[in-house]
Amino acid sequence: MLELWLIRHGETDWNREGRIQGQQHNPLSALGELQARRLGGRLMGERFDIVYCSDLRRAVQTAELALPGVPLTLDERLREISRGTLEGHLGAELVGEAKDVYAQMQRDLINVRPPQGENYRDLSVRAVAWLESLPARGKVAAVTHGGVIYALLHHIVGAHEGATWRFTASNAGITRLHIHNGRTTLVSVNDTAHLEPQADLRVARQPLVT
Repeated sequence: MLELWLIRHGETDWNREGRIQGQQHNPLSALGELQARRLGGRLMGERFDIVYCSDLRRAVQTAELALPGVPLTLDERLREISRGTLEGHLGAELVGEAKDVYAQMQRDLINVRPPQGENYRDLSVRAVAWLESLPARGKVAAVTHGGVIYALLHHIVGAHEGATWRFTASNAGITRLHIHNGRTTLVSVNDTAHLEPQADLRVARQPLVT
């Protein structure tokens, strides 16, 4: 059996501001660093055969704070969805063609691709390719992004494109899966119990993709 832990990075300033973050190499905020350390307390005593990590700065920083001294295998396939020329902006700041594209994305996340960016299909292809490259057994962790976690969960449960429900992936949240003989068990989704002792460690509202 393969035991897979999918872990979202801690908060960044752009997360808090609601900016379109995509594949920018933003660092963790002060809160994000604290979340990552709390995550480390939760992971203390866990032993992984391999720890994969997105090569974006916020993911690497989360992994290094939560799992100090543990070797990381960086993989670009675990990067957040690219939002191209929209990155760095608030939705409300966009004008002209960029504003139109952003509005189209809100209506059709699956197919609309921003200039120089990706759509959800593009993200799913690379995320699933990473998943299918994993060993059939062992204990694996991946420190990644909300979009990647959504894409993998939707793939695993066979969600239809028109589904009206969505998963949640909070900053520093943990999703655990058991995969055996082609069958997947969702052990936990978006577990944030390690952030509960202090209320302000949780971000009240998460954007769909960051």
